[in-house]
This record gives sequence, C-alpha cells and structure tokens, in this order.
Amino acid sequence: MACCKGNRVGRCITNHYQDTTFVRSERQLEWERWLIPGLIPFTRYLLMPASVLIQMCCGSLYAWSGFNLPIERKIYGPNGGKDRAIAVNVFYVAVAIFAISAAVLGPWLERRGPLRGGLLGASLFYFGNLLTALGVYLNIMPLVYIGYGVFGGAGLGICYIAPISPLQKWFPEMRGVAAGLAVCGFGAGSIFSPFTQNALIGKDYAKTGTVFLGIELTFVILGSCYFVVMGLCSIILRMPPPGYHVRGINIHTVKGAEMVYVKSSGMELTSSTDVKPTLPVLDHSAYFSMTLMESLQSYQYWMIYFMFLGAEITGLLIISKIQSIASNQFGRTANEAASINSGLGGMNLLGRLILPLISDLLGARKPLYCLSLAVQAICLGCLPSALANHSFGGTLACAFIIGFFYGGGFGMIPAFLADQFGAKNVGATHGVILTAWAIAAVCGGLIFTAVYNAQSHIYPNDVSMWYNLDFRWILAPVLFSFLLSLFIPANLRDRKLPRAPGETFRYRFINGRLIRFTGCKMHMLTAAEEEAEWQTYLAGLSNLPQSKPVEVVSSEYGHSRHSGNGVDLFSQNGLGKVHVY
Repeated sequence: MACCKGNRVGRCITNHYQDTTFVRSERQLEWERWLIPGLIPFTRYLLMPASVLIQMCCGSLYAWSGFNLPIERKIYGPNGGKDRAIAVNVFYVAVAIFAISAAVLGPWLERRGPLRGGLLGASLFYFGNLLTALGVYLNIMPLVYIGYGVFGGAGLGICYIAPISPLQKWFPEMRGVAAGLAVCGFGAGSIFSPFTQNALIGKDYAKTGTVFLGIELTFVILGSCYFVVMGLCSIILRMPPPGYHVRGINIHTVKGAEMVYVKSSGMELTSSTDVKPTLPVLDHSAYFSMTLMESLQSYQYWMIYFMFLGAEITGLLIISKIQSIASNQFGRTANEAASINSGLGGMNLLGRLILPLISDLLGARKPLYCLSLAVQAICLGCLPSALANHSFGGTLACAFIIGFFYGGGFGMIPAFLADQFGAKNVGATHGVILTAWAIAAVCGGLIFTAVYNAQSHIYPNDVSMWYNLDFRWILAPVLFSFLLSLFIPANLRDRKLPRAPGETFRYRFINGRLIRFTGCKMHMLTAAEEEAEWQTYLAGLSNLPQSKPVEVVSSEYGHSRHSGNGVDLFSQNGLGKVHVY
C-alpha cells in the first residue's frame, strides 16, 4: 500500500513538471488584445513598467534587516540596539519559502498564466504582512516566522516569477534587457523600503524606543500598499499568442538554434506584409528545443544551478546584515544604516540593469558570471582586513561591489536559462534554480549566524572580529562556483557536435575557439573547421523539414496567418507593424 502511494506521488510530481501547456480560448485571446477593452490596445512594452512595480514590492524583502532590531526590542525588550541575531532568521525562512514556492508553482504558472500567479502571490504576501503585524502586537515570535517567513515568502516567490516568464517570451530578441528590467525593481525596492520602514516605525526606535506609528501599523500600511500595486499590475501580465516569433526566435528556441535560411533561388518582396517566398527554410530550433523535464535532468542545468548558488551567497548574506554591520561595527545611526542599505540596494539595482544589457551586447552570459565570481572572491579576501582596520570606506566598497554583481547575477539568470533551455519553461526552470538561492539563505544564513555568535563570544570587546571568520568560509563556495562556471557548455555546439575519434574532453577558450583533447594532444579548431563540422551535423539530422509554415502574429492581435511555404515573418513589436527578418 505504501509503495502504491509512493508511486502515485511520484507520478503526480512527474506529471506536474512535464505538463506546461497553456491553453486559451478564442475569447481569452481576444480579451488579451486589450489593456482596456475597446479603448486601449495591449502592447508588450506595457509589461515592463508593470513588472518593475511588482518587483519593487517584492524587493521590500531585502529591507528586512531594518526590521531586525526593532522587532527584537518590541518582543524581547530593550538592550541598547544590540543585534540578538534572532529576527534575521525570519529573512532566511522567507527566502527559503520564496524559492520553494517558485520551484513548486513554476509549472502551474506556465499552465495557468501570469495573471493568476500574480494575484495569488499578492494575496499571500498581504496575508503574511497582516499575520506578522499580529505576531509583533502579541509578542509572539513564531507568528512572525509563519506570517512573513511562510505566507509572505510564498507570495513573494510566485509574484517574483510571474512577470519574468512572460517578458522572456515577449522579448526573445533581447532576453538580457527583458530579464534585467523584470528584476531591477527588486533592487529598487530595497532602496526606498528602509526609509519608509524607519519613518513609519520611529527614528532610532531600536536604541531609544521612540515610536511614530509602531511596527504593527507599519506592516499593515506597507502590506496594503503592496497588495494594491501588485494586484493592479498583475492584470497587465499575459503570455504571447500562439505562433509568436521575433527575429527567428520563438518560445522554444535555444541559443544557437535560431532559424537558418537556405539559399536555393530568389525571393520576391512585394510589400512589408506581402511575401512571395521561394526559399525553403531549415528550422533547426525544433531539433534542439527541450521539454521542462529534459531541461531539469540535463547536466548543464545543474552546473548552472551550483554556479548560481556561489554567485549569490555572498551578496545575500551581506544584504541581510548590512544595517547591523553599520550600526554595531561602525557606530552609525539608524538613519545612516538605512542610507547604507539603500546604497547597497542601488548597486544591486544597477547590476540588474547593466550586466544583462552587456550580456545582450556580448551575446553571452557565461563570461560575466565568471567575472562576477572572480571579483566577489577578491572582495571577500579584502573584507576581513577592512573590518580589522576599521575601514568604513573599504568595507562599503567591497559590499557595494558584491551587491552590484549579486544583482547582475539575478538579472542575467532568466536570460541564461532561456538561452540554454528555451523561454517556454523559463518560469519553471527559473523557479527551480531559485532553490539554490534558498540553500544559500538557509544553510549559509544559519552557518553565518552560528559563526557570528561564536566569534562575538570569543571576542566580546572586539567587534571588528565578529565577521572575520564568516567572510573567510564563504570564499570556499565562491571559488568552487568560479571553477565550475569555466566548464559550463553554454555554446550549443559544445553540447551537440559529435565527438571526434578518441576525443576525451572539449573546452571553448576565451577567444571563442573550440579546443579538443584527444589523449594528451590538444587541437584548437579554426572557425572554418568548426563551421564545416556543424553544417555536416545539421545536414545529417533525420527528417529535416525543408518547408515548414511559420505562424505569424499580425497587426490584429490574436490573429495569425501562415507565410506560404515557410519564409519567416515576424512582428517586431508583437502588435503593430509587421517586419520581415
């Protein structure tokens, strides 16, 4: 009986992650043509501000460190504003549940659409804020864990991926920029949230007990504002219509498998919307697209997973403690600590915008992750010395640089996953990879707190030593992830080109050239040699379609047509003028 139940559970889990089909009726497609039915038509560019606003509300999570000392004073009594390292664990719980909800509900989001996901997340986050306010009012710390940590974290998780998934599908030609804009709001949320929290609670409440509205009302007011903004913006979210393409890239296309045209005769263009094609099209993307299960079971997915863990663990832990470090290690006031937290949030925001943009210009994400991990390792090596020498500027410089690359890692990861596994399942693949962030938060956070407590007892009068050992052990996973990132086969050809006789290993060098190792011999392929092998491989694919109709989104949203015998027609903006690529 137990075995049968186990098999049923296993099948349910497998089915959950296998089926990501999003079915819509003609009526729903017609409704999605409009922002306001009959008045304002929908355009894909509306998704960007809506996504930023949703993410700004989600980004308030990063300002949790401003609640640590006030909550501990309210529940456990005054102690001069010293960090008891208790309330910070709510942050780690919230991050863990955040990632779990994103991983579990990612396939559901793909099946049901971002509107339902956004509304569900907003409701859960609002309830979590109300429950947290009740816990603080009643001085019941476990209620705070359940309210913000469990319900709030679950709501934030689903709201986080709700706008990212449609943006990756609507903007396949600029995945990095779309991803960066989608998540930059998360960094922006940590800029203004510390000031609003501090102003509503009361300036220097943790040290002096001076109250303005108090912690309870702060959660009620901010939670209500977040709910309204997230709910209204969720109404704008929607998936592209069936057959949506831009520049030869659809929701299934992995990077390197864009449509290729074979020149065999001429082509007559009569206008921007009338095409008389005579060219056959080889749609290679169909052979390299991956299902969700295939993506999650691939070795490159898990290499990216552990690379992402190492790239984010340092920034995550610093963000959770930056206000406490400013207050306890450098004697800054609550307002100054909030300003520092906002500055760190600003660097987080810049990283989410700049690095994805650079990755689009480079046409690659992997080199920037390698750079991120290398720079973070250098900063981690410098932080203990900066703290020991009471160098406020040095400490802030290291923290801000780490915050920049931390944000950049989050900004690039949706695009990196869409490049490798297609945009179709990016909501689910991105949701699962966020569990790496959760592991960094929970395991890393618990170790960080335990080491901090031990060091503070060993050196009770030397605050500069309290974080010394913490910044040293974090260096190990960062260096491991750096080495791992060097060997991720991000190029499609690295994964698909057949191995040469006797080949034991291959590696793509920094100059873009492919290196083959055969025994003890190394051979760097020329660009011409690699291209010849690639074309031979493509020509050998069985049942290669020579002429495949391509569905086109025309100026009438929700309606499509076929371009004869397969020449690609794509809508540049998804709704307006049709362009030929």
